[in-house]
Amino acid sequence: MTQEEQVLQIVKLRLSLADDKNDAIVLSYIVEIGHRIRHYCNITGIPDALLYVWASMVVDALRVDLPNVDEIADSIGVSAGANVKVGDTSVSGGSGSGGGLTNTAKSVIDKIVFDYRADLHRYRRLVW
Repeated sequence: MTQEEQVLQIVKLRLSLADDKNDAIVLSYIVEIGHRIRHYCNITGIPDALLYVWASMVVDALRVDLPNVDEIADSIGVSAGANVKVGDTSVSGGSGSGGGLTNTAKSVIDKIVFDYRADLHRYRRLVW
């Protein structure tokens, strides 16, 4: 089982995603956050010790970026049209598809990576 598949299983467990209909979108976040971790830490592979941190980062990104998905909204205890707040980032969902939200808000994902820098810092390498 690849690291991405392991992180997918952790994310699905934490968000109570029972079926596979959201796997593609969740995997896209897993891959993107994985790239961000490798870039921040200047490493080529992600250590197994960071799998749960990686999963937590993906969960945070999904909760902020996709609050209109019912299963994700249920995991934070809000309705699909309510406000979602992670850290100091707040997103308000609307009715309909999207409600003005952008897919994969790069600034949100960057913020999430930097919120986890204490966990990532010990794996960071210098680039010469």
